[in-house]
Amino acid sequence: MAARKATLIGIEEAANLFGKSVHQMRQYKSKGLLKVADCIGNKDLFNMAEVVLLKHLIRELRVSEGLSL
Repeated sequence: MAARKATLIGIEEAANLFGKSVHQMRQYKSKGLLKVADCIGNKDLFNMAEVVLLKHLIRELRVSEGLSL
């Protein structure tokens, strides 16, 4: 079976998917919640599937447990 290539996105697109600011996404990255998948020059790239999963996990914790970041 062939491996699927991950879709990589920049921090601006990740912020748009999250509905957050780029600044907030950088905070998630600095706290280890959002992991850099690759870099091109000085631009960090993130795995789109991991960004979407993190968004859903954070939402679930907020709704079910009343937790916030």
